[in-house]
Amino acid sequence: MRSKTLQFAALAAGAVAAPSYQIRGREHNRRPIERRQAGNATTIAPSSYDSTTTLDLSTVNTQQQRDDQQSTIHNAVDIDIRCNKHHFVPRINKQRAGNDSNLFASSPWGANRTVNTSDATVFNDVPITNVTRYYNFTVSRGQISPDGVLRDVILVNGQYPGPVIEANWGDWIEVSVANNISNPYEGTALHWHGQLQKTTPWEDGVPGAGQCPIAPGHSYTYRYQAEVQGSSWYHAHFSAQFTAGVMGPMVVYGPSSLPYDIDVGPIMLSDWYHIPYFSIVADAVGTNYSLIPPTSDSVIINGRGQFNCSEPSYSNSTDWLASNLPSNISWTCVPDAPLAAFRFQSGKTHRLRLMNTGANGVQKFSVDYHNLTVIAVDYVPVVPYDTSVVTLGVGQRTDVLVTALDTPWASIWMRSSARGGEPCGGSDHPDAVAAIYYEDADVSALPTSTSWVTLDDTTCVNDALELTVPAYAVKPSNASFTQDLRLDLAVNATGDFEFRINDQGWRVDTNVPLLAQVAEGNMTFKPEWNVYNFYDNTSIILNITNNMPLVHPFHMHGHNFYVLNVGDNSTAGSNYNATGVAKRGVSGPVFEQGATWDGSVVNPNNPLRRDGLLIPPYGFAAIQIELTNPGAWPFHCKPPPFPSSPTMDFEVQVADYITTGHVAWHLSGGQGMQVVYKPEQIPTIPAGQMDQTCVNWNWFTSNDGTVDQIDSGA
Repeated sequence: MRSKTLQFAALAAGAVAAPSYQIRGREHNRRPIERRQAGNATTIAPSSYDSTTTLDLSTVNTQQQRDDQQSTIHNAVDIDIRCNKHHFVPRINKQRAGNDSNLFASSPWGANRTVNTSDATVFNDVPITNVTRYYNFTVSRGQISPDGVLRDVILVNGQYPGPVIEANWGDWIEVSVANNISNPYEGTALHWHGQLQKTTPWEDGVPGAGQCPIAPGHSYTYRYQAEVQGSSWYHAHFSAQFTAGVMGPMVVYGPSSLPYDIDVGPIMLSDWYHIPYFSIVADAVGTNYSLIPPTSDSVIINGRGQFNCSEPSYSNSTDWLASNLPSNISWTCVPDAPLAAFRFQSGKTHRLRLMNTGANGVQKFSVDYHNLTVIAVDYVPVVPYDTSVVTLGVGQRTDVLVTALDTPWASIWMRSSARGGEPCGGSDHPDAVAAIYYEDADVSALPTSTSWVTLDDTTCVNDALELTVPAYAVKPSNASFTQDLRLDLAVNATGDFEFRINDQGWRVDTNVPLLAQVAEGNMTFKPEWNVYNFYDNTSIILNITNNMPLVHPFHMHGHNFYVLNVGDNSTAGSNYNATGVAKRGVSGPVFEQGATWDGSVVNPNNPLRRDGLLIPPYGFAAIQIELTNPGAWPFHCKPPPFPSSPTMDFEVQVADYITTGHVAWHLSGGQGMQVVYKPEQIPTIPAGQMDQTCVNWNWFTSNDGTVDQIDSGA
């Protein structure tokens, strides 16, 4: 009998035309692919997700567009795409051994993924697996049309999103990255979001902090341990380059606080822009206030979405956007672009690994007619709780369990929305969908379910701290120092916007990494590096006040922090129009004083721990960081890009590194800082580990011309 909870009408035959995708599912049986390197047999993780999608390329006109469509990860296992005698396999492994074993069934914590959450050692003690996972990445330019609009991008292995990185908790991960970006040339560097790098701070992947960028025509091999487990992503940390396509999912398998049947895999929620990132950065830090902040063109799920090709920007050359595009850009828009699709099995519990991999917008995720059980935020397992909507700032992740109804015939939508206007980032087309098909559903018809949630478009905050309680309790130590931080937006002497922390913007020197300087005993820092030296303190509190009507998703490198409290100022905002922009004064924007922390702590014996946090408009956040990982660590609003090609001529604004908002354009505008402490305890940098990359980069910047740095550089 059909569930009364799932009474929606559109399952009748002939309701809609056939979509341009097909679905195939498979159970857990996987065998690792053996890779031999230097005479030693090692293993590489197969893509081990239990739902998959294939794309029908029969309606695609050009070989380039076929290549674009097949290059996207859709939680893929064993996908075959055949078109005009071309055999595409859009997955990380180009061959697959037999299906009689499962690499991740014999995990270090045992075959049972459910654990006793009162046993902190299960989550705390990193297993020793003696296993290394090897990956080879090539970063190069390409063209794709994720939402139907063809645009120039930068890709990892020709894919968007990039290949999934998989490992067991405790494994070592080794990724060789070759920079093949040309016409024009750019540097690059990859950051492994949320990994702590406790013994390898030089592998964090931030130019000017822990490394020099990888110069065009050169490569670098990252090697680090998977010290935390769960769901995340990797992305370029060179300017806002990740918004051009340099990113992909990352899964570290480990214990779960609740059992589940099927791992659906990464679900990447992203806003998407049609113009090059360096043009957006130029606007974000420029003098035209009407362009700040930039809103995205659309929202996509796992690299798929549908843009309305009849929009004026694409049909009317007199439209403002069309008339202000860079001269080398032309528009090609194909209507009804393919959407992402997933399989559900009735009665089974599915794990969805949600991540906001966008540049600006806060994403609100839901599944029609299904509750979501939250089991982890960022890399931290939490006491499970139910909700109908998950809110994610840029860079944040949430793992949820969804138990399928007893409706094997059903097809429904999952949804992600970036509504909310300026406070939350916003998008011109803020709503994205992806299809979910139960095992007996008619996959020739699109779902017709309707949303069962009502979104509050005016708020962009994470779930209450009272709900998000870590699954294993850790009480913070007594903080030895409190640092007040004030987030402001100012207009500098040239009339350009600058995002600041304590009246200082942030700008890194990509030719001289801060980590190398500190390790050599050089503790003299330029003001624009925005370095906060906490010396021998053992634990610090960052008391942050947001004096702007914008949300700031801050990310801390090298640490999970305690969230002591977060809130907003209900009385502030008289200078703010929620449907437009902040009122402008003669010399620039006029903002009010944000809320301040009163010293109270939510759940003081076990506060939420995570690596990213949404700080509300005109709000505050108090976080505590245990200083147990000496290095030079950025804390920032999500990183934005800056053009690094000698052929690009832009004026550079300052930016911050260690404490930066995780909105790309805020970081580009300088909203970040770097945290340094206990320099004598920083792990010894291996001989030559950093030197050759810096030699290559310095040669490139000195021989191919100065790399104009329009933003913070990180």
